[in-house]
Amino acid sequence: MDTTDSNLEWLLQGLVDDTPGARHALVLSRDGLKLCHTSGLAVDQADQLAAIAAGVQALAHGASVEFGDGSGGVRNSMTEFHGGILFIVDAGEGAHLALVAAEDSDVGLIGHNMEGLIEQIGAFLTAAPRSSAPTA
Repeated sequence: MDTTDSNLEWLLQGLVDDTPGARHALVLSRDGLKLCHTSGLAVDQADQLAAIAAGVQALAHGASVEFGDGSGGVRNSMTEFHGGILFIVDAGEGAHLALVAAEDSDVGLIGHNMEGLIEQIGAFLTAAPRSSAPTA
């Protein structure tokens, strides 16, 4: 089932279009469920990127608990790989915004544009925790 929210899709596409080097953007829940993504990502790619981004943020959370101030807070993560960069930022309660860009992109501009989008629509980028189904 595709959980893409068409009301936010155009905002993510605008982020990619207005950010030199940006390729794809996606909003995901903390547990890795894709909520909205740009049209350049196939459904399977969006699922994979959501799982990767959730995993990176989970690892960063573990590092922050062990080596940070103990609060377990992660504001953002950046992973450079051959051919690109993955940016992940907190985007509201229980949600993250992920963006994949070319490896020669301006990381400061990308971070600025991502934060700008979150400030504009952060309240809409909230993913409430999923509850378990009632037992019969």
